[in-house]
Parts: sequence; structure tokens; C-alpha cells
Amino acid sequence: MTRIDENTFAAACYDQNSIIDLEKALADGPDQTDMLTWALTADEWRQEIELAIATLREDGANDA
Repeated sequence: MTRIDENTFAAACYDQNSIIDLEKALADGPDQTDMLTWALTADEWRQEIELAIATLREDGANDA
């Protein structure tokens, strides 16, 4: 079971986006605004989104 800590970029991604949105973000590459807002490196940004996607899938979220 995957867990996301509260008040993290992964939690915001989980709460505010669909799997499709998050996969598109990964394909587009790191977002400078997100990285500055959340004080993330490009690798951390990717890891947080991947965590949100994995958790959404585990929770049975639809791709849409």
C-alpha cells in the first residue's frame, strides 16, 4: 500500500489531478513553477508525480 504524506506536492497532485493529467505532466517534463513552489529538484518533481499516479491507481481511480 502506497502512502502519501500530507502537505506534499504528491498529495496536491493526488487531490487535484487525474492519472491522465499527471502522465501528461511527466511527458512534458518538470514544471519550473511547481519546482519553485514546492522546493523540488527535477528528480523529486518526477518522483512525487509518480507516487501520486501509483496511489491513484491503487485507490482505483479512473484514468480520466
